[in-house]
Amino acid sequence: MPTIPAILHGTDPAVREAMLRTLPERQLRALARAFGEWAHGGQLAPPCTASGEDWRTWVLMAGRGFGKTRAGAEWVLGRVRDAKRKDSPSTCSGRAGLLKAPTDPLRIALVAATIDEARAVMVEGPSGILACAGPNDIADWLPSRHLLKFASGAEASLYSGASPNALRGPQHHFAWCDELAKWRHLLATWDMLQLGLRCGVQPRALVTTTPRGGCAALAGILTEPDTVVTGGPTSANPHLSPAFVAAATRRYGGTRMGREELDGVFLPEVAGSLWPAALLAASRGAMPDLDALRRVVVGVDPPASAAGTCGIVVCGLDADGVGHVLADRSAGGLSPEGWARAVAAAAEHWGADRVVAEKNQGGDMVRSVLNSVGIAAAITLVSATRSKVRRAEPIAGLFESGRARLAGRFPELEDELAGLVAGGDYQGPGHSPDRADAMVWALHALLIAPRGETRVVSFA
Repeated sequence: MPTIPAILHGTDPAVREAMLRTLPERQLRALARAFGEWAHGGQLAPPCTASGEDWRTWVLMAGRGFGKTRAGAEWVLGRVRDAKRKDSPSTCSGRAGLLKAPTDPLRIALVAATIDEARAVMVEGPSGILACAGPNDIADWLPSRHLLKFASGAEASLYSGASPNALRGPQHHFAWCDELAKWRHLLATWDMLQLGLRCGVQPRALVTTTPRGGCAALAGILTEPDTVVTGGPTSANPHLSPAFVAAATRRYGGTRMGREELDGVFLPEVAGSLWPAALLAASRGAMPDLDALRRVVVGVDPPASAAGTCGIVVCGLDADGVGHVLADRSAGGLSPEGWARAVAAAAEHWGADRVVAEKNQGGDMVRSVLNSVGIAAAITLVSATRSKVRRAEPIAGLFESGRARLAGRFPELEDELAGLVAGGDYQGPGHSPDRADAMVWALHALLIAPRGETRVVSFA
Protein backbone atom coordinates (compact mmCIF):
# COMPACT_ATOMS: atom_id res chain seq x y z
CA MET A 1 0.00 0.00 0.00
CA PRO A 2 1.50 3.41 -0.96
CA THR A 3 2.24 5.82 1.89
CA ILE A 4 0.36 9.10 2.33
CA PRO A 5 3.41 11.28 1.50
CA ALA A 6 3.98 9.30 -1.68
CA ILE A 7 0.41 9.93 -2.77
CA LEU A 8 0.22 13.57 -1.75
CA HIS A 9 3.53 14.71 -3.16
CA GLY A 10 3.55 12.80 -6.41
CA THR A 11 4.28 15.03 -9.38
CA ASP A 12 2.11 13.27 -11.94
CA PRO A 13 -1.63 14.00 -11.38
CA ALA A 14 -2.69 10.93 -13.33
CA VAL A 15 -0.50 8.65 -11.22
CA ARG A 16 -1.68 10.35 -8.03
CA GLU A 17 -5.33 9.86 -8.99
CA ALA A 18 -4.72 6.20 -9.81
CA MET A 19 -3.05 5.66 -6.43
CA LEU A 20 -5.91 7.36 -4.60
CA ARG A 21 -8.39 5.02 -6.26
CA THR A 22 -6.61 2.08 -4.64
CA LEU A 23 -7.21 3.35 -1.10
CA PRO A 24 -10.08 2.05 1.04
CA GLU A 25 -12.75 4.51 2.19
CA ARG A 26 -11.35 4.64 5.73
CA GLN A 27 -7.91 5.68 4.55
CA LEU A 28 -9.34 8.23 2.14
CA ARG A 29 -11.20 9.88 5.00
CA ALA A 30 -8.01 9.93 7.08
CA LEU A 31 -6.15 11.43 4.16
CA ALA A 32 -8.75 14.18 3.75
CA ARG A 33 -8.31 15.09 7.43
CA ALA A 34 -4.50 15.19 7.19
CA PHE A 35 -4.61 18.87 6.29
CA GLY A 36 -1.07 19.57 7.47
CA GLU A 37 0.26 17.05 4.97
CA TRP A 38 -1.31 18.45 1.81
CA ALA A 39 -2.08 22.12 2.50
CA HIS A 40 -0.47 24.45 -0.02
CA GLY A 41 1.82 27.32 0.88
CA GLY A 42 0.27 30.02 3.05
CA GLN A 43 -2.50 27.85 4.55
CA LEU A 44 -0.60 26.76 7.65
CA ALA A 45 0.01 28.87 10.74
CA PRO A 46 3.46 30.48 10.87
CA PRO A 47 5.85 28.87 13.37
CA CYS A 48 6.48 30.43 16.74
CA THR A 49 8.90 29.89 19.60
CA ALA A 50 8.34 27.85 22.75
CA SER A 51 7.45 31.04 24.61
CA GLY A 52 4.71 31.73 22.08
CA GLU A 53 5.60 35.43 21.85
CA ASP A 54 6.19 35.77 18.10
CA TRP A 55 2.73 36.76 16.88
CA ARG A 56 -0.74 37.60 18.13
CA THR A 57 -2.48 38.06 14.79
CA TRP A 58 -2.06 35.89 11.72
CA VAL A 59 -3.47 37.46 8.57
CA LEU A 60 -4.06 34.97 5.78
CA MET A 61 -4.62 37.42 2.94
CA ALA A 62 -5.16 35.76 -0.41
CA GLY A 63 -7.08 35.73 -3.68
CA ARG A 64 -10.54 34.27 -4.18
CA GLY A 65 -10.59 30.48 -4.01
CA PHE A 66 -7.15 30.24 -2.40
CA GLY A 67 -8.48 28.05 0.41
CA LYS A 68 -8.75 30.60 3.20
CA THR A 69 -11.93 29.13 4.69
CA ARG A 70 -10.47 25.62 4.86
CA ALA A 71 -7.34 26.99 6.52
CA GLY A 72 -9.44 28.86 9.08
CA ALA A 73 -11.61 25.86 9.92
CA GLU A 74 -8.57 23.59 10.28
CA TRP A 75 -6.81 26.14 12.50
CA VAL A 76 -9.81 26.33 14.84
CA LEU A 77 -10.06 22.54 15.01
CA GLY A 78 -6.34 22.36 15.71
CA ARG A 79 -6.69 24.72 18.66
CA VAL A 80 -9.56 22.66 20.05
CA ARG A 81 -7.64 19.37 19.71
CA ASP A 82 -4.51 20.89 21.25
CA ALA A 83 -6.47 22.10 24.26
CA LYS A 84 -7.51 18.49 24.99
CA ARG A 85 -3.92 17.52 25.57
CA LYS A 86 -2.26 18.33 28.86
CA ASP A 87 0.40 21.04 28.39
CA SER A 88 -0.18 20.80 24.65
CA PRO A 89 0.92 23.34 22.02
CA SER A 90 -1.77 25.92 21.55
CA THR A 91 -1.35 27.74 18.29
CA CYS A 92 1.68 26.73 16.29
CA SER A 93 0.55 23.70 14.31
CA GLY A 94 1.26 21.42 17.26
CA ARG A 95 4.96 22.25 17.47
CA ALA A 96 5.47 25.11 19.92
CA GLY A 97 3.73 27.46 22.36
CA LEU A 98 2.03 26.09 25.48
CA LEU A 99 -1.56 26.38 26.58
CA LYS A 100 -2.11 25.04 30.06
CA ALA A 101 -5.31 23.13 30.54
CA PRO A 102 -7.94 25.82 31.21
CA THR A 103 -10.21 25.62 34.21
CA ASP A 104 -13.11 26.74 32.02
CA PRO A 105 -13.91 25.69 28.45
CA LEU A 106 -11.80 26.95 25.60
CA ARG A 107 -13.75 29.86 24.09
CA ILE A 108 -13.41 30.83 20.43
CA ALA A 109 -14.94 33.78 18.58
CA LEU A 110 -16.05 33.23 14.98
CA VAL A 111 -16.55 36.65 13.39
CA ALA A 112 -17.83 37.30 9.86
CA ALA A 113 -19.44 40.25 8.09
CA THR A 114 -22.85 38.99 9.26
CA ILE A 115 -24.15 36.22 11.51
CA ASP A 116 -25.64 34.53 8.46
CA GLU A 117 -22.24 34.46 6.74
CA ALA A 118 -20.57 33.13 9.88
CA ARG A 119 -23.06 30.28 9.92
CA ALA A 120 -23.17 29.58 6.17
CA VAL A 121 -19.42 29.86 5.51
CA MET A 122 -17.42 29.33 8.70
CA VAL A 123 -19.54 26.61 10.30
CA GLU A 124 -21.84 24.94 7.77
CA GLY A 125 -20.01 25.68 4.51
CA PRO A 126 -18.32 23.05 2.34
CA SER A 127 -14.96 24.09 3.80
CA GLY A 128 -16.33 25.08 7.20
CA ILE A 129 -15.75 23.60 10.63
CA LEU A 130 -18.46 20.94 10.45
CA ALA A 131 -17.19 19.66 7.10
CA CYS A 132 -13.58 19.51 8.31
CA ALA A 133 -14.26 18.05 11.75
CA GLY A 134 -13.43 14.48 12.61
CA PRO A 135 -16.02 12.00 13.92
CA ASN A 136 -15.19 12.79 17.54
CA ASP A 137 -14.73 16.56 17.34
CA ILE A 138 -18.26 18.01 17.52
CA ALA A 139 -20.71 17.65 20.41
CA ASP A 140 -23.54 19.90 19.26
CA TRP A 141 -24.35 22.70 16.84
CA LEU A 142 -26.98 25.17 18.05
CA PRO A 143 -27.58 27.62 15.19
CA SER A 144 -30.41 29.42 16.99
CA ARG A 145 -27.98 30.26 19.79
CA HIS A 146 -25.05 30.93 17.41
CA LEU A 147 -23.08 28.38 19.39
CA LEU A 148 -20.92 25.43 18.34
CA LYS A 149 -19.97 22.94 21.08
CA PHE A 150 -17.00 20.62 20.75
CA ALA A 151 -16.63 17.21 22.35
CA SER A 152 -13.66 18.50 24.38
CA GLY A 153 -15.89 21.07 26.10
CA ALA A 154 -14.62 23.97 23.97
CA GLU A 155 -17.19 26.38 22.58
CA ALA A 156 -17.24 28.67 19.55
CA SER A 157 -19.64 31.63 19.41
CA LEU A 158 -20.67 33.46 16.25
CA TYR A 159 -20.44 37.24 15.93
CA SER A 160 -21.04 39.86 13.26
CA GLY A 161 -18.75 42.62 12.00
CA ALA A 162 -21.88 44.77 11.85
CA SER A 163 -22.52 44.51 15.62
CA PRO A 164 -19.37 45.42 17.57
CA ASN A 165 -21.21 45.76 20.89
CA ALA A 166 -21.96 42.02 20.88
CA LEU A 167 -18.25 41.56 21.60
CA ARG A 168 -18.28 43.98 24.49
CA GLY A 169 -17.99 41.67 27.49
CA PRO A 170 -17.27 38.15 26.19
CA GLN A 171 -13.68 36.97 26.47
CA HIS A 172 -11.94 34.40 24.30
CA HIS A 173 -8.80 32.34 23.90
CA PHE A 174 -8.82 32.48 20.10
CA ALA A 175 -10.68 34.19 17.30
CA TRP A 176 -11.17 33.44 13.63
CA CYS A 177 -12.16 36.53 11.63
CA ASP A 178 -13.39 35.86 8.10
CA GLU A 179 -13.43 38.43 5.27
CA LEU A 180 -12.54 41.20 7.68
CA ALA A 181 -12.17 43.74 4.86
CA LYS A 182 -15.94 43.67 4.23
CA TRP A 183 -17.07 44.15 7.86
CA ARG A 184 -19.47 47.06 8.16
CA HIS A 185 -17.96 48.37 11.41
CA LEU A 186 -14.49 46.98 10.98
CA LEU A 187 -12.44 49.05 13.41
CA ALA A 188 -15.04 49.08 16.19
CA THR A 189 -15.60 45.32 15.93
CA TRP A 190 -11.87 44.61 15.83
CA ASP A 191 -11.26 46.78 18.89
CA MET A 192 -14.00 45.08 20.90
CA LEU A 193 -12.66 41.67 19.88
CA GLN A 194 -9.11 42.57 20.87
CA LEU A 195 -10.16 43.80 24.30
CA GLY A 196 -11.83 40.44 24.94
CA LEU A 197 -9.07 38.31 23.44
CA ARG A 198 -7.35 37.81 26.77
CA CYS A 199 -7.76 34.18 27.91
CA GLY A 200 -4.99 31.61 28.15
CA VAL A 201 -1.23 31.93 27.90
CA GLN A 202 -1.18 33.38 24.38
CA PRO A 203 -4.53 34.42 22.89
CA ARG A 204 -4.39 34.74 19.11
CA ALA A 205 -6.53 35.70 16.15
CA LEU A 206 -6.56 34.44 12.59
CA VAL A 207 -7.84 36.80 9.91
CA THR A 208 -8.78 35.22 6.57
CA THR A 209 -9.60 37.85 4.00
CA THR A 210 -9.35 39.01 0.45
CA PRO A 211 -7.77 42.47 0.63
CA ARG A 212 -9.59 45.69 -0.14
CA GLY A 213 -7.47 48.67 -1.14
CA GLY A 214 -7.75 51.81 0.92
CA CYS A 215 -9.04 49.90 3.96
CA ALA A 216 -7.30 51.87 6.70
CA ALA A 217 -8.24 49.45 9.48
CA LEU A 218 -6.75 46.48 7.61
CA ALA A 219 -3.65 48.54 6.82
CA GLY A 220 -3.26 49.23 10.52
CA ILE A 221 -3.55 45.54 11.45
CA LEU A 222 -0.96 44.62 8.82
CA THR A 223 1.57 47.05 10.26
CA GLU A 224 1.26 45.90 13.88
CA PRO A 225 4.57 44.43 15.15
CA ASP A 226 2.85 41.23 16.36
CA THR A 227 1.09 40.55 13.04
CA VAL A 228 2.33 37.94 10.57
CA VAL A 229 1.03 37.58 7.03
CA THR A 230 0.74 34.61 4.70
CA GLY A 231 -1.31 33.97 1.60
CA GLY A 232 -1.04 33.79 -2.13
CA PRO A 233 -2.89 34.07 -5.42
CA THR A 234 -6.01 32.26 -6.55
CA SER A 235 -3.89 30.15 -8.90
CA ALA A 236 -2.00 28.62 -5.96
CA ASN A 237 -4.93 26.31 -5.20
CA PRO A 238 -4.44 23.21 -7.38
CA HIS A 239 -8.00 22.06 -6.69
CA LEU A 240 -9.70 24.95 -8.50
CA SER A 241 -11.13 24.54 -11.98
CA PRO A 242 -8.45 25.54 -14.53
CA ALA A 243 -11.24 27.01 -16.65
CA PHE A 244 -12.27 29.32 -13.79
CA VAL A 245 -8.70 30.44 -13.15
CA ALA A 246 -8.13 31.10 -16.85
CA ALA A 247 -11.37 33.04 -17.24
CA ALA A 248 -10.82 35.14 -14.12
CA THR A 249 -7.22 35.90 -15.12
CA ARG A 250 -8.27 36.83 -18.63
CA ARG A 251 -10.95 39.20 -17.36
CA TYR A 252 -9.26 40.76 -14.32
CA GLY A 253 -5.54 39.99 -14.60
CA GLY A 254 -3.36 43.07 -14.42
CA THR A 255 -6.13 45.32 -13.09
CA ARG A 256 -6.29 46.81 -9.63
CA MET A 257 -9.28 44.60 -8.94
CA GLY A 258 -7.37 41.56 -10.16
CA ARG A 259 -4.37 42.31 -8.00
CA GLU A 260 -6.64 42.29 -4.96
CA GLU A 261 -9.23 39.63 -5.82
CA LEU A 262 -6.91 37.20 -7.65
CA ASP A 263 -3.38 37.96 -6.41
CA GLY A 264 -4.40 38.75 -2.82
CA VAL A 265 -2.27 41.90 -2.77
CA PHE A 266 -3.21 44.74 -0.45
CA LEU A 267 -3.10 48.02 -2.34
CA PRO A 268 -3.06 51.00 0.01
CA GLU A 269 -4.81 54.16 -1.06
CA VAL A 270 -2.61 56.28 -3.31
CA ALA A 271 -1.90 59.44 -1.33
CA GLY A 272 -3.35 62.48 -3.04
CA SER A 273 -5.36 60.50 -5.59
CA LEU A 274 -7.81 62.59 -7.59
CA TRP A 275 -10.18 59.61 -7.46
CA PRO A 276 -9.80 57.96 -4.04
CA ALA A 277 -11.72 54.76 -3.42
CA ALA A 278 -14.46 56.59 -1.53
CA LEU A 279 -15.09 58.96 -4.45
CA LEU A 280 -15.24 56.11 -6.96
CA ALA A 281 -17.71 54.24 -4.77
CA ALA A 282 -19.85 57.35 -4.21
CA SER A 283 -19.87 58.11 -7.94
CA ARG A 284 -21.08 54.67 -8.98
CA GLY A 285 -24.67 54.40 -10.12
CA ALA A 286 -27.04 52.71 -12.53
CA MET A 287 -27.08 53.08 -16.28
CA PRO A 288 -29.11 56.18 -17.19
CA ASP A 289 -32.05 56.11 -19.58
CA LEU A 290 -30.16 55.95 -22.86
CA ASP A 291 -33.11 57.23 -24.90
CA ALA A 292 -33.21 60.38 -22.77
CA LEU A 293 -29.53 61.29 -23.17
CA ARG A 294 -28.96 64.68 -24.74
CA ARG A 295 -25.57 63.81 -26.19
CA VAL A 296 -23.13 60.90 -26.40
CA VAL A 297 -19.40 61.40 -27.01
CA VAL A 298 -16.61 58.86 -27.52
CA GLY A 299 -13.26 60.00 -26.10
CA VAL A 300 -10.14 58.58 -27.75
CA ASP A 301 -6.52 58.58 -26.62
CA PRO A 302 -4.61 56.98 -29.54
CA PRO A 303 -1.66 54.71 -28.66
CA ALA A 304 1.91 55.85 -29.22
CA SER A 305 2.76 52.45 -30.75
CA ALA A 306 1.07 49.29 -31.95
CA ALA A 307 1.86 47.64 -28.61
CA GLY A 308 0.11 50.36 -26.62
CA THR A 309 -3.49 50.70 -25.49
CA CYS A 310 -5.94 52.93 -27.31
CA GLY A 311 -8.17 54.59 -24.73
CA ILE A 312 -11.78 54.46 -25.94
CA VAL A 313 -14.38 55.61 -23.41
CA VAL A 314 -18.05 56.44 -24.09
CA CYS A 315 -19.77 59.14 -22.04
CA GLY A 316 -23.29 60.57 -22.17
CA LEU A 317 -25.04 63.71 -20.94
CA ASP A 318 -28.48 63.37 -19.35
CA ALA A 319 -31.34 65.87 -19.22
CA ASP A 320 -30.15 67.19 -15.85
CA GLY A 321 -26.71 68.03 -17.18
CA VAL A 322 -24.96 65.11 -15.48
CA GLY A 323 -22.27 63.26 -17.41
CA HIS A 324 -22.19 59.46 -17.21
CA VAL A 325 -19.35 57.11 -18.09
CA LEU A 326 -21.22 54.52 -20.13
CA ALA A 327 -18.57 52.14 -21.44
CA ASP A 328 -14.85 51.48 -21.60
CA ARG A 329 -14.06 50.01 -25.02
CA SER A 330 -10.29 50.53 -24.79
CA ALA A 331 -8.17 48.02 -26.68
CA GLY A 332 -4.47 47.21 -26.95
CA GLY A 333 -2.11 45.72 -29.51
CA LEU A 334 -4.05 47.00 -32.53
CA SER A 335 -2.95 48.64 -35.75
CA PRO A 336 -4.22 52.17 -36.46
CA GLU A 337 -6.98 50.70 -38.57
CA GLY A 338 -7.77 48.22 -35.82
CA TRP A 339 -8.27 50.77 -33.07
CA ALA A 340 -10.10 53.09 -35.47
CA ARG A 341 -12.60 50.30 -36.16
CA ALA A 342 -13.00 49.81 -32.40
CA VAL A 343 -13.80 53.53 -32.09
CA ALA A 344 -16.29 53.30 -34.96
CA ALA A 345 -17.98 50.28 -33.37
CA ALA A 346 -18.31 52.07 -30.03
CA ALA A 347 -19.72 55.20 -31.68
CA GLU A 348 -22.27 53.20 -33.64
CA HIS A 349 -23.32 51.00 -30.72
CA TRP A 350 -23.93 53.94 -28.38
CA GLY A 351 -25.28 56.34 -31.02
CA ALA A 352 -22.55 58.90 -30.43
CA ASP A 353 -22.87 62.28 -32.08
CA ARG A 354 -19.17 63.10 -31.73
CA VAL A 355 -15.76 61.48 -31.41
CA VAL A 356 -13.15 63.53 -29.55
CA ALA A 357 -9.61 62.27 -30.21
CA GLU A 358 -6.25 63.53 -29.04
CA LYS A 359 -3.94 64.20 -31.97
CA ASN A 360 -0.60 64.56 -30.13
CA GLN A 361 0.41 60.99 -31.04
CA GLY A 362 -0.37 61.23 -34.75
CA GLY A 363 -1.45 64.69 -35.84
CA ASP A 364 -3.84 64.80 -38.77
CA MET A 365 -3.18 61.09 -39.35
CA VAL A 366 -5.61 60.43 -36.52
CA ARG A 367 -8.44 62.13 -38.43
CA SER A 368 -7.45 60.31 -41.62
CA VAL A 369 -7.50 56.91 -39.93
CA LEU A 370 -10.86 57.59 -38.25
CA ASN A 371 -12.39 58.84 -41.49
CA SER A 372 -11.12 55.79 -43.34
CA VAL A 373 -13.35 53.44 -41.33
CA GLY A 374 -16.50 55.40 -42.06
CA ILE A 375 -17.33 56.92 -38.67
CA ALA A 376 -20.69 58.66 -38.99
CA ALA A 377 -20.24 60.89 -35.94
CA ALA A 378 -18.49 64.24 -36.17
CA ILE A 379 -14.78 64.10 -35.35
CA THR A 380 -12.99 66.64 -33.18
CA LEU A 381 -9.22 66.59 -32.76
CA VAL A 382 -7.79 68.05 -29.58
CA SER A 383 -4.22 68.94 -28.67
CA ALA A 384 -2.97 68.35 -25.15
CA THR A 385 -1.09 71.32 -23.72
CA ARG A 386 -0.94 70.05 -20.14
CA SER A 387 -0.07 66.72 -18.54
CA LYS A 388 -2.70 64.01 -18.24
CA VAL A 389 -2.92 64.63 -14.50
CA ARG A 390 -3.48 68.36 -14.88
CA ARG A 391 -6.15 67.75 -17.54
CA ALA A 392 -7.90 65.34 -15.18
CA GLU A 393 -8.13 67.70 -12.21
CA PRO A 394 -11.24 69.65 -13.33
CA ILE A 395 -12.94 66.40 -14.31
CA ALA A 396 -12.30 65.02 -10.82
CA GLY A 397 -14.03 68.13 -9.52
CA LEU A 398 -17.09 67.22 -11.57
CA PHE A 399 -17.20 63.81 -9.88
CA GLU A 400 -16.87 65.42 -6.46
CA SER A 401 -19.78 67.76 -7.18
CA GLY A 402 -21.96 64.96 -8.57
CA ARG A 403 -21.97 66.32 -12.12
CA ALA A 404 -20.15 63.21 -13.40
CA ARG A 405 -20.84 59.59 -12.49
CA LEU A 406 -19.88 56.02 -13.33
CA ALA A 407 -22.68 53.92 -14.83
CA GLY A 408 -21.44 50.66 -13.35
CA ARG A 409 -18.02 49.16 -12.71
CA PHE A 410 -14.97 49.79 -14.88
CA PRO A 411 -12.07 48.03 -13.11
CA GLU A 412 -9.24 48.95 -15.46
CA LEU A 413 -10.41 52.53 -15.92
CA GLU A 414 -10.88 52.93 -12.17
CA ASP A 415 -7.38 51.59 -11.55
CA GLU A 416 -6.00 54.37 -13.73
CA LEU A 417 -8.20 57.05 -12.16
CA ALA A 418 -7.00 56.02 -8.69
CA GLY A 419 -3.38 56.46 -9.85
CA LEU A 420 -3.82 60.11 -10.91
CA VAL A 421 -2.29 62.19 -8.11
CA ALA A 422 -3.13 65.87 -7.66
CA GLY A 423 -0.14 68.03 -8.54
CA GLY A 424 2.01 64.95 -9.08
CA ASP A 425 2.74 62.09 -11.43
CA TYR A 426 0.70 59.11 -12.49
CA GLN A 427 1.08 56.24 -10.00
CA GLY A 428 -1.32 53.67 -11.41
CA PRO A 429 -0.89 50.51 -13.50
CA GLY A 430 0.88 50.65 -16.86
CA HIS A 431 2.98 53.43 -18.28
CA SER A 432 0.14 55.80 -19.10
CA PRO A 433 -3.49 56.35 -18.06
CA ASP A 434 -4.86 55.99 -21.59
CA ARG A 435 -8.38 54.99 -20.50
CA ALA A 436 -8.57 57.81 -17.97
CA ASP A 437 -7.38 60.33 -20.56
CA ALA A 438 -10.02 59.18 -23.04
CA MET A 439 -12.68 59.65 -20.36
CA VAL A 440 -11.34 63.11 -19.57
CA TRP A 441 -11.59 64.18 -23.23
CA ALA A 442 -15.18 62.91 -23.50
CA LEU A 443 -16.44 64.52 -20.29
CA HIS A 444 -14.60 67.75 -21.10
CA ALA A 445 -16.48 67.93 -24.40
CA LEU A 446 -19.79 67.27 -22.66
CA LEU A 447 -19.47 69.38 -19.53
CA ILE A 448 -16.66 71.93 -19.77
CA ALA A 449 -16.27 73.06 -23.39
CA PRO A 450 -18.34 76.23 -23.88
CA ARG A 451 -21.60 75.78 -25.74
CA GLY A 452 -21.10 76.30 -29.43
CA GLU A 453 -17.39 75.52 -29.13
CA THR A 454 -17.47 71.76 -29.48
CA ARG A 455 -14.73 71.69 -32.07
CA VAL A 456 -11.96 72.63 -29.64
CA VAL A 457 -8.39 72.05 -30.67
CA SER A 458 -6.80 72.49 -27.26
CA PHE A 459 -7.50 73.45 -23.69
CA ALA A 460 -5.17 74.63 -20.96
